Amino acid sequence: MHRRHNTTNIPIELLRSFIAIQEHGSFTRAASDLNLTQSAISTQMKRLRQIVGGEIFAKDGHGNPLTERGENVDKYARRILAMNDQIMSLAGARQGPNRLRVGIAGVLSSHFLSNVCKVRGDIDIQVCCGPSSDLAKNLASGHLDLAVILSTAPLKARSVFTRDEKLIWLCARTFALNPGAPVPLLSWPGSASDQAAVESLERFGQHYRIAFVASDLGTHIAAMRLGLGVFALPKSVVPPDCRVFKTPCLPQLPTLIAGLYLREGLDEKTALPVTTCFNKALATERILQSAPA
Repeated sequence: MHRRHNTTNIPIELLRSFIAIQEHGSFTRAASDLNLTQSAISTQMKRLRQIVGGEIFAKDGHGNPLTERGENVDKYARRILAMNDQIMSLAGARQGPNRLRVGIAGVLSSHFLSNVCKVRGDIDIQVCCGPSSDLAKNLASGHLDLAVILSTAPLKARSVFTRDEKLIWLCARTFALNPGAPVPLLSWPGSASDQAAVESLERFGQHYRIAFVASDLGTHIAAMRLGLGVFALPKSVVPPDCRVFKTPCLPQLPTLIAGLYLREGLDEKTALPVTTCFNKALATERILQSAPA
């Protein structure tokens, strides 16, 4: 007599493959990262779908978007994987080099990536650059070990260091805004600077239109240089060939907070080589707070 599959427990490898698909954007790249075949990944996702009782990936669209059920699986899968990896880390050196999952706000990525490259020692660093809202979510769920995050208000997370980031309006040197026309905004969805720009415009009562959407700094800078619109950017990363756009039709932008945060439960000694490099980068401007010695 054949025994039925035990669905009391979800195999951890199914969850790891599920998260890898989202991080890499495809079954093929996830399979390559996990040293599996694409058919093995497909079989795992079929099994996971059976266990949770429904579709986890939407059938339309690109990049394997999640269904509502898939979103719920994602929320818990990241927590389970984080706790699993913490337990496995108790084996210490037997597991090989220490691994740190580092997040960097996309708008600050260029400067901080250069600091990551300076880290020495037996550390395996995985870097994720993206919108601050995503990084904060992944840090809270345990999917990141530490992150440099730009926010409109202090985060409820373990901070090592924070500083002010002054936001300014930028445009191309030749850009001109037609009187009475809505402000053409270069938008970066999910970023703190974009959120601050939109909220400031709406409070000010200034009409605007989304003229361009991208999720990386280089593309925004290129669009701005072409005169496609205005962009809110931290003063510390402003390129020299851009113009600060000063006009009565634009509101003053708020000051944001750039912070280095650690996930709960992370051993600070493990993260010390990275936090030391990041502290130096953050300390280039006025310090707001720092952790006690």
